[in-house]
Amino acid sequence: MKLTAWVQVLKLAIKPVLARILETILKFKIKPILARTWAFILKYTKLMAALAVVIIALIVAVLVFYSRFPVLVLTDVSFIELYGKERIRRQGRASSFALFRRVKPVITADGASPDILVAAISEAARKPYCVLFPSYFAQAAERFHVQFPETPAVVLSGFSVSSDVPHPDGVLCVYRTDLETDLYRAGLFAGIVGLKKNPSEAQRISFLWQDRYMQALEREVFSRGLRESDPGAVVRFANSASDMPDGGISCVILSRSGAEYLDKNPKIPLILFTWLDPSLLPAETAAAFDDSTWALVVPAVRLAVNSQAEGKIPSKPVFFPGKTADNGINQILKQLAKKMP
Repeated sequence: MKLTAWVQVLKLAIKPVLARILETILKFKIKPILARTWAFILKYTKLMAALAVVIIALIVAVLVFYSRFPVLVLTDVSFIELYGKERIRRQGRASSFALFRRVKPVITADGASPDILVAAISEAARKPYCVLFPSYFAQAAERFHVQFPETPAVVLSGFSVSSDVPHPDGVLCVYRTDLETDLYRAGLFAGIVGLKKNPSEAQRISFLWQDRYMQALEREVFSRGLRESDPGAVVRFANSASDMPDGGISCVILSRSGAEYLDKNPKIPLILFTWLDPSLLPAETAAAFDDSTWALVVPAVRLAVNSQAEGKIPSKPVFFPGKTADNGINQILKQLAKKMP
């Protein structure tokens, strides 16, 4: 018999067998499964509807999030090395969540010209919601404002506004670091840290390093914050390392000066005004005030979109749990960080 004939015979023999198998499955397997599935659907209709609504809402939220114009932060390579890549990612995620839109870095080479920086911004986003510039890119901010006069541009100038910062007009905005609020909070922190270090002493001495630009009002708000958290505290002001005693200090605060004091490797609780990566700071650091562009994205953008041409923004306090400030102290410091002078 030919091969094709054998194939026809096998087909005729197999068809009834397959039919019986299928009939058995439908009779004993599929029907109960279908019945149980239908019963489950009837029982949990509301739950399934709620889940469907949640899933649809999440999908819509994601689509809206990625469709909105992003915020761009001009960032050079040197800053990334000193601030930390992972820290920038964390700040970017937190800012994106708070603003409900993407916050993206525009990474540039050190010393790039204003034209190159503006070109990099244009390549990063067709129409950004807002662009943030550190003070050393002030000329690029002015050039960007000329070419794109309808897009908010923010220059974060630090503690003071230098002469090369362009004049703000409500679309181009210039914001300073709110040093008075920072010093007030630093005083609050110093009082708590001093109490932890020397709880039994009648007088706890905190030293604040001052530069020639510090004003009487700024010294006063620091002293007020210190007394509020520790009425028995005493404040001393230092201008150089020679002003610092060898012992009897509860806390040292380095605002815009005093970096040379760190060369002495002090074993005293420190409060620093710096945006450096925490891994680069002394182990005795209890808190740091970060006024970098990335730390101030959210308040800066919110002021800019409301056309506030000028203003002051407090630094973002960063706390370091360890031998200087344990978790309990950190919780107190975080609550104090919300107070205003």
